[in-house]
Amino acid sequence: STRATARNSSFDVDVMVTNVDYLSYVVLTKSLLPFIDKNKKGCKIVNTVSVAGKIGVPVRTSYCGAKHAVVGFFDALRVEETMRKSQISVTNVILGSTKTQIAHNAVINKPGANFGESDSNIDNGLKADFVCERILATAHAGLKETWIAQPLEMFGLYFFTYFPDSAKVVMTKRAAKKYAVQKDAEK
Repeated sequence: STRATARNSSFDVDVMVTNVDYLSYVVLTKSLLPFIDKNKKGCKIVNTVSVAGKIGVPVRTSYCGAKHAVVGFFDALRVEETMRKSQISVTNVILGSTKTQIAHNAVINKPGANFGESDSNIDNGLKADFVCERILATAHAGLKETWIAQPLEMFGLYFFTYFPDSAKVVMTKRAAKKYAVQKDAEK
C-alpha cells in the first residue's frame, strides 16, 4: 500500500507498487495457466483486492491504480475463460480495512521509505481470521466477486457503485480526511 499523494511520491513508487500489487498477480497466473489446463479438474483463482480497487482513496494513489488493474485484468480473464469453456473460475475479494501490518509497510514518497506506523482505519479494521474464513466461504461458493468490509466501507462501495458522482463529491469534502494519513520521508 501507499501513504503519499501522487504529487509527493516518485515514479519509482508507482513502478514498485504496480509490480507488487498487480503484475505479480498477472505473472503468477499466466505461469500457471498451462498447468491448470492440463489438470482437467479446474481451478479457482481467488484474488484479494481492496476497497481501493473500487474507490479512489487519497494518499493511496499508486495502490488504487494497481488494485483497479487487478480487478480489470481478472474480470476480463474470467470472461475469456468462460468463452473457452474452461474449468477456471475467478473470484475477486474486495476487502475493507483489515488488522494487518499494511499501514506499517506502506510506501511513502520513495521505495524503501515506509509509513512505519498503523492508522485508525487499520487498527479498527476486520480481524484477519474472520477475513480468511469469509474468503474461503466465498471461494467455496464460487462467487465472482464479494465485498468483505465494515459497515461504513460497505456503504462506500454501494454509494460509489450506484451514485458515483455524489459519492465523489462526498469523498472530496468529508471522507477523504479519514483516509488522508500521510507523512514525508526524510530526504
